[in-house]
Amino acid sequence: MDQQDLKDFIRELIIEEFSPEPVELAQKWQGGSILLQPGNETQGKEIPMDVFLRKVLAVRDALRVLEQKLNGSGSLTAEEKASFHGYITKAYGALTTFNVLFKDGKDKFVGSGGGGKGAAGKKEKMTLTEAKAKLGLNEY
Repeated sequence: MDQQDLKDFIRELIIEEFSPEPVELAQKWQGGSILLQPGNETQGKEIPMDVFLRKVLAVRDALRVLEQKLNGSGSLTAEEKASFHGYITKAYGALTTFNVLFKDGKDKFVGSGGGGKGAAGKKEKMTLTEAKAKLGLNEY
């Protein structure tokens, strides 16, 4: 195995291990939509469920990145980190409303009540960029 083969292997391993797993919409919501109907005569808005799920997942991904940056911050005290983690946990809790969208329980949000197998209860995954940086593969 030459150096290029090793690099290709490591790159493939990183992508396989650290790429986010696809999240499936629960069967009953597939093909569905959300209708936002205003209380006055203005036009409502219809949003396909798969688009709405992607937006909810984007919020979750942003919270995960925020959590990782918070954990890696050297400039915050332990008390400040704990305080910010409390806000993140409350945000996850607010998102539990959307757990009905997920096909698999492992994808569900967990708030301060804990107990589930949602985002806060899973092993935290790093982004592909973070994994590459950790392995010194930034130039690729």
